[in-house]
Amino acid sequence: MRVVSFKANGLAQLSYLVSSAGEAFVVDPQRDIDQYLREAANQNVSIRCVIETHRNEDFISGGAALGEDLDIPVYHGINADAKIAYAQSVQTNDTVSVGDLLITIMETPGHTKDSICVCVSDTAVSQETVAVFTGDTLFVNEVGRTDFYPEEKEKVAGMLFDSLQALSDLPDTTIVYPAHGAGSVCGSGMAAREFTTLGYEKRHNPAWKIKDKQAFIEKKLKETHYYAPYFENMEKFNSVGQSKRIAPISMPRLPQSEIAALPEQVEKNEIQLLDIRNVDAFCASYRNGSVFLPGGLVSAYGGWFLQYDKPVIIVSDTPAQTDDAALQLQRMGYSWLPGYITDIPVRTGDEQVDNHVDSITLVDAQTVAQRLDNPSEDWQILDVRKHEEVEQKMLPHSVHIYLGYLFSQLSDLDPNVRYTCFCGSGLRATVAASYLKSRGFSNVEVFSGSLAAWEALHES
Repeated sequence: MRVVSFKANGLAQLSYLVSSAGEAFVVDPQRDIDQYLREAANQNVSIRCVIETHRNEDFISGGAALGEDLDIPVYHGINADAKIAYAQSVQTNDTVSVGDLLITIMETPGHTKDSICVCVSDTAVSQETVAVFTGDTLFVNEVGRTDFYPEEKEKVAGMLFDSLQALSDLPDTTIVYPAHGAGSVCGSGMAAREFTTLGYEKRHNPAWKIKDKQAFIEKKLKETHYYAPYFENMEKFNSVGQSKRIAPISMPRLPQSEIAALPEQVEKNEIQLLDIRNVDAFCASYRNGSVFLPGGLVSAYGGWFLQYDKPVIIVSDTPAQTDDAALQLQRMGYSWLPGYITDIPVRTGDEQVDNHVDSITLVDAQTVAQRLDNPSEDWQILDVRKHEEVEQKMLPHSVHIYLGYLFSQLSDLDPNVRYTCFCGSGLRATVAASYLKSRGFSNVEVFSGSLAAWEALHES
């Protein structure tokens, strides 16, 4: 038995190709299915089926594409919220054989009602379960979120508790392969490892160590999770199935004639500019209207700030950087990607040119400390971190709006106030500043280094 994992940048999503005796199956594939086909070819194995552990909210599943491409079955748990048009329903104790492997399905509702765990035995050695693919039911040091059913919060939290008890009947030596790693929106307490064992989680996983069902439910009800607007689109896409495969693409560079038209298109709100360059380059100079989302933040926050019905023009340093961002966007269903640019106009004193570019003002910890000694009514720190981060430490004279909520809570902010955007390192603060400026807030700056710089100042 061989397990090869694939990690999606930004989403921290894990998918797997599991092989034995010349055959294989894939668990929770991404839409760029060529990676699984290449790995199967390298191993000289035939992929026999696809198994989806649940309905995904944060990316488009590659199940339909892989199933259609290879003419193989796709298995999905029963009790889905909508009919999964491309999949066959499976339930507890259903089995599938692949090579020497015996796959046994275990229904584990809670995160979603259709959640399943995929138990695997290597029959060449033993009938005992050797591995389990837990989807979003069980992670390393965390368990799945249960907030997708607002009217049934207590019920689904109780379902997850029962599902974890069912999992506990498997051998402690069972290797656990979850669907997400640290950094995912699906849980805040995941450890920075991508596999574990059931025995280890029983002893160390804070949520699983809660033995009283009502106490577990109360813990889940108190959790704060974020529901990005694009999740609804993912649910729809993943019900009907997206059979169109995607592959890493070489994004075209926009011709000069189209670049010249960008300022007017931005002003008319006809396009979206996504700047993925490094933070220093962006702060120094960027095109008006751009939203800054570097690296994995494209996946983490693109679904909050980018619309599906307008083209996304990528501003980058290199073609490779561009192609990575484009792949992340495609995984989330963004397909209107005309091309990229590297051209950032330089301020020349020419008003026509300078009106199309801007920069981000940075302030250091010493400056913020001095302001806090005598705070002004027309200045405020805007903390865009997650709720659990703010609970640990919050600076005085600050207001908290989670970064993803800026688009819906913009009216809570006063355009006449100077906002110093703040996060853990300054990166998300720069995203916030870029978004606020794109929406007409002119008096915005970034706390350089943010919490890390603040703590360093007070340790010295």
